[in-house]
Amino acid sequence: MKFCIRDDDTCYYTDPEVLESIFGNIWDEVPITLACIPMVSPDTDALVDATESVPMPIAANTALRSYLADRLRSGAIELALHGYHHDTPEGQPEFVTGRALDEKVRAGRQQLERTFDTTVQLFVPPHVRLSNRGVRAVRRDGLDIVRGYGPRPREIQPHPRWWTSFARFLSFHARYRREFRFPYPIDYGTHREVYSHRLSGRTDMDWCKRAFDYIERKDGVFCLSVHANGLSDAGKRKLDEIVAYAKRRDPEFVTASEALAADHRGESPQR
Repeated sequence: MKFCIRDDDTCYYTDPEVLESIFGNIWDEVPITLACIPMVSPDTDALVDATESVPMPIAANTALRSYLADRLRSGAIELALHGYHHDTPEGQPEFVTGRALDEKVRAGRQQLERTFDTTVQLFVPPHVRLSNRGVRAVRRDGLDIVRGYGPRPREIQPHPRWWTSFARFLSFHARYRREFRFPYPIDYGTHREVYSHRLSGRTDMDWCKRAFDYIERKDGVFCLSVHANGLSDAGKRKLDEIVAYAKRRDPEFVTASEALAADHRGESPQR
């Protein structure tokens, strides 16, 4: 099996010391996929304290830029695109009701790639929610998606593989509901997706370990999602606990893009 960690909301307001305190004793062995907001809005609902009155580019935080560049060179992290402003137009997540989504995906990806001299292959939706327009904008730019829980909202895509992949996923959801995540990356023909297990200070660790064990039995991908900017001391202890638990099982620790690129069987997990 493969194990990856996705962390959300890295942006202009992120203090490198926060990332170091959460991941400093992990990412030499377990690479972290940092989902970055390229142009965080002053009214963002990300887990940061916005102090500026205008959108701020991640590149303007020179300490963070230097820190992430060092971590990229060491192979400790990869960067993913996490929306553009991470705001809530009309009270909904950015990639549900926002406008100019094609332009935001393209501009946000280019900003991250130019700032950090890296390649961005993944999109993590703010609040892990997308509309049809959001999915189309992401796939048109050639990005794969790291999502959260559940089949809704689902976006019909004009590709024959979408129907068979979604039918398999829906059958899985009807059986397991919230107990487990679909254990394999899903190829929808237009793009690929992998689902995540959210970890916070309130996470039931018995459930988290059962979910890990289930995916280990299926030789799938266990993707853990966290928010370093808002992770409590209890959450940090739980992160260390599940990483230690995983190490005893000896999975392959990878980035989220490596997990999506791997050759998985994709068979029905019910068999």
